[in-house]
Amino acid sequence: MLDLEEQVWFEVTPGASAAEVMGAFDFARGQGVESASAETPHDQGPPLVGMYGAFDMRLTVPGASGLTQVPTSGLSWVGVHPDHRRRGVLREMMRTYLQRLHDEGTEAVSALWAADVGIYGRFGYGAASLQVNLVFGAGAELTVPSPVREAAEIVSTHLMDAGDAAAVSALQAAHESTATAGLGIAARNEFTTREFFRDFPMARGSKERPQVLFATREGHPVGYATLRRTLKWDDHMNATGEMLVSEMAVTDTPALYALARRLLTFDLITKVTIHARSTDDPLVWWAGGPRSAAMRVHDALWLRLVDLPTALTQRGYAAPTDVVLDVTDETCPWNAGRWRLTVEEDGGARCARTDDPADVSMGVEVLGSSYLGGRSVASQAVAGLVIEHRPGAVRALSRAMRADTEPLGTSGF
Repeated sequence: MLDLEEQVWFEVTPGASAAEVMGAFDFARGQGVESASAETPHDQGPPLVGMYGAFDMRLTVPGASGLTQVPTSGLSWVGVHPDHRRRGVLREMMRTYLQRLHDEGTEAVSALWAADVGIYGRFGYGAASLQVNLVFGAGAELTVPSPVREAAEIVSTHLMDAGDAAAVSALQAAHESTATAGLGIAARNEFTTREFFRDFPMARGSKERPQVLFATREGHPVGYATLRRTLKWDDHMNATGEMLVSEMAVTDTPALYALARRLLTFDLITKVTIHARSTDDPLVWWAGGPRSAAMRVHDALWLRLVDLPTALTQRGYAAPTDVVLDVTDETCPWNAGRWRLTVEEDGGARCARTDDPADVSMGVEVLGSSYLGGRSVASQAVAGLVIEHRPGAVRALSRAMRADTEPLGTSGF
């Protein structure tokens, strides 16, 4: 397995033992594909030519009233040995993985980060959120309304070493409490959090150990930011240090301001980069707009509906509608065909098989792209990905699936 990982990602983690690397892999949820032709010593198994891992997560999506969380399988560690590409290994792994999820019936949605954006669309995944990265100069001025600024005064912040056991537990508690308030956040379990932030001193070298800045109100976690600082000096011995904030999550707007204010005032830091925000994030507009925040955008979470009717009824909707969907899905044929989606006034929905004529036709990846309420069905229709058979059906479905805000770039896994 270690040999395959090195061949796929062509890098190693210096100082990491085989047990530590393997410890991050959930063998109950992942799979390795063995070579069918390789000759190996009798005391060794055939070498692996492909593998994937999966994590139990909860994804925050639009609800009938506010936000809700749905059980989600986080797919990761997907790789095929370079010598075995284009032999159907990846396709077989994906079919096995999705069939397994369908048979178990516990997670109707699969999520992943796409290392290669050209791969996963053909397996029914659609890009559902954007990773918005912001860059600020130290002490950047944030113009914040007085009520938010005043409410932030009772929010306190403190810094902890992320490698400390107590910090990991506190981080997980903060992660769980903030995930419910962040559209598009995929909440990890504590095992995944511990492995994700595990420190390898030899690999880190002289870099700072990962840190966590916590925000609390009356003793309760209301936000956190994971960060690492890099100390630099210019030719005149002026500090030009940089800070990278890899995750930042909050329960409310005053907590966001309290964290941001603290992050922008660290000593010896002149540049602060904050990952995983959204296009309509308050930080962007407090700073004066996208140019002031040096906004950079790329795709974040890709979603796939594994069990279409369950997934569509687990989330909520912004407007009532009654529409017949004709869905194509080659990888998960149990999703293919016509489905009637009926959304009530309260935002709840029903979804069932029907023989009625289709109102709209689409690939299952369109529903994955629209599942978080950011990327609209209507915009995908403009791109030619949705065909309308009944006038007004695309508009009605698009409005129903839209969220009030754009989803955040999600936490890593």
